[in-house]
Amino acid sequence: MKSTLPAKLASAAMLLVPLAAAVLAQPAAAQHDSYRVVPSDRGTIRNVSLNSDGGLRPGATLRVQVYGTPGARWANVMLGDALRVPLQERAPGEYIGTHVIARGEHIDPSRLMTVRAGWGEGPVALAFNFPPSFQALAMGAGPVVAETVVNSFAVSQTEDLEPGTVVHFRLEGTPRARASVDIPDVVAGLPLREVRPGFYVGSYTVRGSDDPDAFADARAVLRNGDQRAIARLGDTQERYGSGYGRR
Repeated sequence: MKSTLPAKLASAAMLLVPLAAAVLAQPAAAQHDSYRVVPSDRGTIRNVSLNSDGGLRPGATLRVQVYGTPGARWANVMLGDALRVPLQERAPGEYIGTHVIARGEHIDPSRLMTVRAGWGEGPVALAFNFPPSFQALAMGAGPVVAETVVNSFAVSQTEDLEPGTVVHFRLEGTPRARASVDIPDVVAGLPLREVRPGFYVGSYTVRGSDDPDAFADARAVLRNGDQRAIARLGDTQERYGSGYGRR
């Protein structure tokens, strides 16, 4: 199905809305906790996240992550009318791009950013609101503080865990934070170390007194200041921080 940008923007304006929380920018319009995506014969765009290490000032590095159907031949994000950030598929369905803001470049977070990607004959395009922390800049707020999120949490195995088995954990999320893993009735606060920005790893050796079934309920906790993000194996992440309830 051949898609055109005006049609996609019109659809987004009528049907879609940002979720209440954060760094994950969601499609523009309506008020629901879920949203529709743009269909295509070859692929769909689901959501986008945007972070910055210095707001929208010159010299700040923007990091864009787009999630959609794997295998796009090309993808990019338009941050305004002229600033195009190319994306590369780093993992199946995860497209990454970075951009350092140059002097003279202006990004208006009160407008929309547009994700475009091509799987087949015609492009797919979808407009998103900037995250609320970026929108606040348009109203004279202070610099953007990246919200704490967990993008993925994985474990090497949760079955056939005999005593002496080494279980490895991997978390991807907000860089320069503190990451740990909790396993019910086994270990609490097992630290993960950041091996490169936003990537945390750690391991645990199973003891004879451990319940092997408990490892399937492992959860990761990422802390950054007064914000906290939690992710459980196989579950949608839960985000905590200023403005969110705590459990």
